[in-house]
Amino acid sequence: MFKFLNKHLEESILVLLLSIMTILIGAQVFMRYVLNDSLTWSEELARYCFIWATYLGVSYGVRENAHIYVEIVTNRLPISYQRYAAILSHFVFIFFAIIVMKEGYLLSMKVFKFGQTSSSLNIPMGYIYLAPTVGFGLVILRLLQKITQEIRTIRFARQS
Repeated sequence: MFKFLNKHLEESILVLLLSIMTILIGAQVFMRYVLNDSLTWSEELARYCFIWATYLGVSYGVRENAHIYVEIVTNRLPISYQRYAAILSHFVFIFFAIIVMKEGYLLSMKVFKFGQTSSSLNIPMGYIYLAPTVGFGLVILRLLQKITQEIRTIRFARQS
């Protein structure tokens, strides 16, 4: 089970969120243009799914190595130093992720404290504001996995 979650956690949640968004937006279009009526809550829920999908997508991008990065300097380094440069960049990204998590958490706690709720769904807005905290928490986890993988590769290269 842990292996499945490690490999497919973000994918599964993203597929669910994007499916909900697609269904909600399709239903809203049908309601507006065919039935000349609209759902009051569907646009809001689709927006919240999009917010969560965005932050979880950052973690998925880290896991799949899909983020844009500049290689002009690192490609000129010897292979062994490229691995150290990758580890350093992962630590810089972790530092950034910790800042985003901390600030996102503080903001969401303020919103929970104020008791703000969404206009149509009447759910606490703090849950929406927790998306960066959860998403970047997963980013940190994925970056730690990448650092571990790089260290193993360095050790293996030394033994060979």
